[in-house]
Amino acid sequence: METRLKKLDEIGLETSAFKVLCLLSFNNRPLKPLEIAEWISEKPSTVRARLSELKEYDLVLSTPEGYLSRLNQYDMLMKLYRELKKELCS
Repeated sequence: METRLKKLDEIGLETSAFKVLCLLSFNNRPLKPLEIAEWISEKPSTVRARLSELKEYDLVLSTPEGYLSRLNQYDMLMKLYRELKKELCS
């Protein structure tokens, strides 16, 4: 799990990868790339590329029904907290 959290910390908040991961982490069901693209207003090809990267980082899981996050809502909120804290302290 620590490796996943370190990989999460490498992802910028403004990136499409972070948007994908947030959507999957806060959703209660698997999502297909086209659904994700519609939700986050990105091209499906961009979403598929980000999903591939996130899968390599072991941050998402591919199932026949779609993609799931390997992180939970708490992990994502703590990521936001760490980023906010960093910004406020600099």
